[in-house]
Amino acid sequence: MAFKDFLKSKTFFIHLGLILGSFFVLLLLVFLSLKIYTRHGKEYIVPDISGKLIQEIEKMEEMEPFNVVIIDSIFQEDTPSGTILSQEPIASSKAKKGRKIYLTIASFSGDEVEMPSCIDMSLKLAVQTLTDIGLRIGNINFVQGDIPNIVVAQKQNGKPIKKYTKVTRGEIIDLVVEMTESETTTNMPDILGKTEEEAEKMLWAAGLNVGKKDFEGKKDKNHSRVVSYQPTFQGLTLGTTISLYFVNDTKNNYKKLKRDFEEQLILDQNQYEEWTDVEDGGNNVVEI
Repeated sequence: MAFKDFLKSKTFFIHLGLILGSFFVLLLLVFLSLKIYTRHGKEYIVPDISGKLIQEIEKMEEMEPFNVVIIDSIFQEDTPSGTILSQEPIASSKAKKGRKIYLTIASFSGDEVEMPSCIDMSLKLAVQTLTDIGLRIGNINFVQGDIPNIVVAQKQNGKPIKKYTKVTRGEIIDLVVEMTESETTTNMPDILGKTEEEAEKMLWAAGLNVGKKDFEGKKDKNHSRVVSYQPTFQGLTLGTTISLYFVNDTKNNYKKLKRDFEEQLILDQNQYEEWTDVEDGGNNVVEI
């Protein structure tokens, strides 16, 4: 058969069809392989889930490519249980499918911890130890003793509470602390501009009790900050109760209120020093 006749034959067209079909199948396989490979390396945007409840993110489509791992739970007053406090990787970063997103959440109500022993600790260390595990300080009572600033008793609802006792996060613990005859006063810590949590810890560590707390507008644990307090003078007796006033630091009047109170503090301190000088002068008068 001549070559020209072969090109016109049925056999030629059958072979040509088989070759073209094989070529297109090969192209299809290459295309699919490249698509699978590209998908394997695809990166997704990590959504911002801070502030959301852990139950909410289970339904989020943006979280489908990722695996969630809770690495810690922290007690925070006024924060709903299960609220996401932090995430790693952070929001807007890129991660591949299957990447683990590590979360720290607000502990669930009813979480129990073991009561530590704060006996023989310094007051500052006791405050830190208790607040670190989500417990709150109630009344700090001072008694005469030989060693200043040492915790000699820990109580709950007026009764001694022993080490290893199960307590719920957020519960209140009262402390009894020794003071000597020569050390019965403390200085007011600089709590202006501090959050409620920061101010409370500083006051407790200084041997002062937290009294009435007023908030202008809605309370916000991150933005409500101290703009004034009472009493204002230094040289406070240990165990004195301090009243606090908070304003949201995003409000227009926050800086002015804080500045006005700082100026008032200076005036009060000057008057206190003048009064002290007069008293000292009177005590030093010698009759001839």
